[in-house]
Amino acid sequence: MTDETDAANSTSPPSPSARPFSAFERMVAWRYLRSRRKEAFISVIAGFSFVGIMLGVATLIIVMAVMNGFRGELITRILGINGHMVVQPIDRPLDDYQALAARLKAVTGVTLAIPLVEGQTLASG
Repeated sequence: MTDETDAANSTSPPSPSARPFSAFERMVAWRYLRSRRKEAFISVIAGFSFVGIMLGVATLIIVMAVMNGFRGELITRILGINGHMVVQPIDRPLDDYQALAARLKAVTGVTLAIPLVEGQTLASG
């Protein structure tokens, strides 16, 4: 086994420099979260603040994950409707579209080439 594998499988506690909070930060947090008899209300407020921040951060993480999923799905659907490239003639109508589609499919990297009719309509119901 390599040194990296040994370190990954090690059950020893992490070094103090690898911990997310220093001893001073833990001491300050514990000081304000534990209660004393005459300061019990401050401890309750600190507890509510801690829970509120925890819920807010969790909600933010969940919403960002959902929005990233929606973004990926939206991009997939937009690219499914509107392809990466549109080939159209400038000065004349495109009569032999099947031959052009066959030529485009022969290009390396092209996975699909289909004809498309584009126009405006009015639908009433």
